Amino acid sequence: MSFFKKGHIIVLLVNLVVAAILLFVIGYIVLKQLDKYTNHGYYIAVPELRGLTPTEAAPFAKEKKLQIVVVDSIYDNNAKPGTVVEQFPAPNSRVKNNRAIQLTINANAPEKVIFPNLRNTAFRQSLQRLRNLGLNIGRIEYAPSNYRNLVLDFKYKGTVLQPDTILQKGETVDIVLGNGNTPNNQVAIPNLLGKTLAEARNITLYAFLNIGEIIPDNTVRTEADRMTAIIYQQEPEAEENMTMQMGGDIKLYLTKDAQKITALDSLSIEEQLP
Repeated sequence: MSFFKKGHIIVLLVNLVVAAILLFVIGYIVLKQLDKYTNHGYYIAVPELRGLTPTEAAPFAKEKKLQIVVVDSIYDNNAKPGTVVEQFPAPNSRVKNNRAIQLTINANAPEKVIFPNLRNTAFRQSLQRLRNLGLNIGRIEYAPSNYRNLVLDFKYKGTVLQPDTILQKGETVDIVLGNGNTPNNQVAIPNLLGKTLAEARNITLYAFLNIGEIIPDNTVRTEADRMTAIIYQQEPEAEENMTMQMGGDIKLYLTKDAQKITALDSLSIEEQLP
């Protein structure tokens, strides 16, 4: 009797072991097939599409097994009508195949906007309001005032801009700020190396500085090149504890040369090492 019980137990154990092995094998096969189906560990670098029309961008996306979708349009008089001015995900982002790249294109004709009364408002508040209207900020100027960085006025093509003036979207407006009655206000010099021109404009704006002369090298030949080129040199340099007067100009040098860009990456890594 005990012999039969032991036999049953052995058979049961063998069946359990076989079942466990089968479950392991089936699970392994399912996971492998799932990885294959989802391309686990396989990513695609998003191509640079800015400066191209959607028609021109389509072959680049197709080559990478990606899709493109136009989701919005804005007007920027610094960009060619009908071309991509923004994309999401950003260039060189890692995505799965068949991912849709969302494009914002430059409208063919600008809309009209009524310029609001933003005098005596905070600088950042004014920036946000103007951007919501589709206007660009050009240069920052300073004028005598008891209040530092208070918005005193706006200028359009050198002339003081009055509230309720009708402008086209995409126009560039200069802003006049108060100097706090301290003519020699100093600010830290931002590091613009490795940035695009659009990124540099935003950084210098919030640093209360201006972009001065822009010098492209021989790899920057078209407007599309200019939009995607990288800053490889700036004057003055962003050295530690270095400052300059608010409203001052930073000279920028642009390139699309891979060697110059790689040299910037190497320099960045060296600076991060202890």
